[in-house]
Amino acid sequence: MTDFDTPVALILFNRPERLADVVSAIRETRPRRLVAIADGPRTDHPEDVDRCRATRAVLDTIDWPCEIERDFAEANLGCDRRVRTGLDRLFDRHDRAIVVEDDVRPDPSFLPWAAAMLDRYGTDPDFAIASGCNKLGRWGDPALDHLRARRGSIWGWASTAKVWQASRSFDLAAFESDPRADPGVDGLDPLAARQCRLVVEEVRAGRPIAWDTEFSARLQLMGRIAAISTVNLVSNLGIGADATRTTYADDFVATIASSGVAAPPSDMRPRLDPGYDRASLLAELLGRCVHPEMAVRLARLAVENPRAPIDEATRIHLEPFMVPDESLAVLDRLAGHGVDSPQFDRVRAALC
Repeated sequence: MTDFDTPVALILFNRPERLADVVSAIRETRPRRLVAIADGPRTDHPEDVDRCRATRAVLDTIDWPCEIERDFAEANLGCDRRVRTGLDRLFDRHDRAIVVEDDVRPDPSFLPWAAAMLDRYGTDPDFAIASGCNKLGRWGDPALDHLRARRGSIWGWASTAKVWQASRSFDLAAFESDPRADPGVDGLDPLAARQCRLVVEEVRAGRPIAWDTEFSARLQLMGRIAAISTVNLVSNLGIGADATRTTYADDFVATIASSGVAAPPSDMRPRLDPGYDRASLLAELLGRCVHPEMAVRLARLAVENPRAPIDEATRIHLEPFMVPDESLAVLDRLAGHGVDSPQFDRVRAALC
């Protein structure tokens, strides 16, 4: 392939081995334009100087005709500020783009799939993002190449400048005055709505929010709809101690294997699928649970005593253990797609 014109943004920092793996994965598609967004080395991590330099040098190994825009910060801005400023500049210069972080390895079919989604939905006023990450492995009509839901992951995503800029101008702090605050409006799952409302409260309190958490909440509360591949098209290689946030190495949802697009492109627009939103959110919460046995006890307390002094963030994380049958069905689905680990077994045993 030599005519792939959709810009591909690579977000990188200090992991040259991971970036080399990602570059190898996109080599088959040979995009004509790459936009590299990099943060600078941290002053309290002297090893960052060499590692950031080595990571940026991986771009020099690209061996296909490609224009590379290098948006490199000299000083460290921090993950959230650097990503936000990088995406601001990306979408100031390009009307659409596919975004891949240096720890997300896409299947070779991901870039063409994402470009096709942008062609199909790029001018749709309800469009949010196209996400190649299906956190349930497979979900949706197997005869279609995507499903439509409200929660799309940024582990391999694509969108337009209009969507990014609209999300940046959406006032989260003023959300209470919006009639869409009702959790049941516009197909937003009540659990997802509670999670979004928690983000609103954090913003009002002036506490820092991860860029992707805020971006996702904005899109959901704006009523936007994501196009999500019916099969998982990406692998997250960055879970573990050297990650910025995804440091919990036993998060079994991150181990879902990737595969190619199962269905040929179709002009069909599937109906909104709130079932995916709920099941994928339950899966994420289960995957991040460190102490499932304690979660079961707290969930029982929360059910028996609704006034128990448990904060809302904890209650959201306990939700899967308040609906054990539903959560076990989610775990069965994950197991059917090869998810298996000691922590997975602990969570399943706690729910039974």
